[in-house]
Amino acid sequence: MHFLISYAIMPEREVSRAVEASSQRIPPFRMAENIWFVGGRAVSCHVIDTGDGLIMIDTGYPFMAEQILASMREVGLDPADLRILLHSHGHYDHIGNTRRFRALTGARAYISRIDNDICNGRLDLSWAEELGYPRLEPFDCDVLLDDGDIVALGNTRIRCRLAPGHTAGTLALFVDTLSHDRAVTCAMHGGVGTNSMARDFLERRGLSLDCREQFREGLHRLAEEKVDLVLGNHPDQNDTEGKLARVRAGEADACFDPGEWRRFLAACEARLDRMLAEEAAEPKQ
Repeated sequence: MHFLISYAIMPEREVSRAVEASSQRIPPFRMAENIWFVGGRAVSCHVIDTGDGLIMIDTGYPFMAEQILASMREVGLDPADLRILLHSHGHYDHIGNTRRFRALTGARAYISRIDNDICNGRLDLSWAEELGYPRLEPFDCDVLLDDGDIVALGNTRIRCRLAPGHTAGTLALFVDTLSHDRAVTCAMHGGVGTNSMARDFLERRGLSLDCREQFREGLHRLAEEKVDLVLGNHPDQNDTEGKLARVRAGEADACFDPGEWRRFLAACEARLDRMLAEEAAEPKQ
């Protein structure tokens, strides 16, 4: 479900080359009335038109900057209208263009209070090293979010819920908006990759194994939410390209599936269980 897992045993520079080779552009498209996908195969990027400026969710890898901006323009979104850069978590592939886009547009950067310490370098947990890239120049985000905070702009409210595991400050984002004049909720779990919850990674970094059960508890808690449309912060999490094909085929509300959220979270827990079972079966050192 997350490309980092399959690349985990590759030397770092080979990982970065493989990431860039796999990052073909996905054509931008409208997923909901005011939400567009403008990312690529390596990582997702979404833009919300609030009627009073644009919100971007995650800024992608640095090498994707021009691709993201071109995709925005292709669907009629002016980067100059960006007001908020909202981050699901602090890994390199989700914050890679934040400094550049903030300087270009004047938008303010938002992230959880916890993961801001990854952005500013106090915690060396950005995954740049594991991906074979140099560390980003440190920066602080403008607005630091806590569990339950609301990000509001124009006609859109985004409820932020702390969902630790992939990072300690991962956020689940619930976008309350409209579709055909009816209220709908679009949701993203901000980080579901088990790569950063693997025992060898945690022990190497001196981190607690508790994050795995925190992740599980979060999945159960978030499953209580009613969600009409799932946004993935990587395209394979919600079959982004399959949804694009259905949109192109003229299928009305192609991206909406009220059962997908709970199926997705259950699949994430099953993947966690597989990782834990594999670790338990490993020979004792």
